[in-house]
Amino acid sequence: MEEKTEVRSLRERVGLSVVPADPATLVATLVEIERVGVDHIWIGGPPWNPDLLTTLAAAAMRTTHLKLGTAIVQVFSRHPVLLAQQALSLNALAPGRLRLGLGTSSPEFAKSVYGIEMERPLSYLREYTQVLRSLLYQGEAHYQGRYFTTDASLHASAQLPLLIATLGQGAFRLAGEVADGALSVMCPLPYLLNTALPAMRAGADAAGRPRPPVVAHVQVAFTNDRATALQIGRQAMSIYHTRSAYRNMFVAAGFSQQEIDTVSDSFIESLLVFGDESKIRDRLLELLEIGIDELTLGLVPVSDANQEEIRLARLIGQL
Repeated sequence: MEEKTEVRSLRERVGLSVVPADPATLVATLVEIERVGVDHIWIGGPPWNPDLLTTLAAAAMRTTHLKLGTAIVQVFSRHPVLLAQQALSLNALAPGRLRLGLGTSSPEFAKSVYGIEMERPLSYLREYTQVLRSLLYQGEAHYQGRYFTTDASLHASAQLPLLIATLGQGAFRLAGEVADGALSVMCPLPYLLNTALPAMRAGADAAGRPRPPVVAHVQVAFTNDRATALQIGRQAMSIYHTRSAYRNMFVAAGFSQQEIDTVSDSFIESLLVFGDESKIRDRLLELLEIGIDELTLGLVPVSDANQEEIRLARLIGQL
């Protein structure tokens, strides 16, 4: 099936990945980010943080048009009926501004904290998304599956976009089949172009629908010094090679075990964009021109994280 050719401005295609903070600080940050012209943000955080949707509802009351994306709501942390109620409440306060990003996160954490078994995370996510979409789009769900059984009718409905976090080929295929987009995490560009997008097309074709967009996560550092960029990049990315899901993705992307274990220079430079505003902007435009639908920019701080986050927000707002 042919893919949609939606015409969007550069600002609509580039968002800011915001670092979680305490609710009051986060709301103030989002107010400032909107003021400098950012179209949309993505924010997540571990499930032990304060509730994200509650904070976004507060931010919606202090802003007027900033689109608010969750990246991600861990699906094991709440039943899809509850998430639908929360999302519909926020949408009533800020119509059309919420984008729901969902993900399985860690099955081990789901088991240890919530007592939820996710021995097949993608199957769990598929059911969750199906139930949630029915609740949001039709205002009701009558479903009996392996993980979820519900017979629920709500008093509202809204066609809110549902995106799912993606690493492996199976997750990208699932996004193409059932979601409104894929939130890729730390995926190198060649992997997105050669593995992720074909998998999404296959999933979309199987479902008889156009391929939804992929959102590429790009790390950004404000420095023209390559040695500095490699140093801070190595520090920021050193945790990922310790997690099996990321390792598997990096191997599928063509990196050797040694490059992954040592967080090699080539590994860092495949994931990090660095330079001044002009250089970073040029690289972002290149990424958008070669087939990536949308970007979300995450800051790798060099010296002053707060100042550099607003600097990055201004760069996005001026696209």
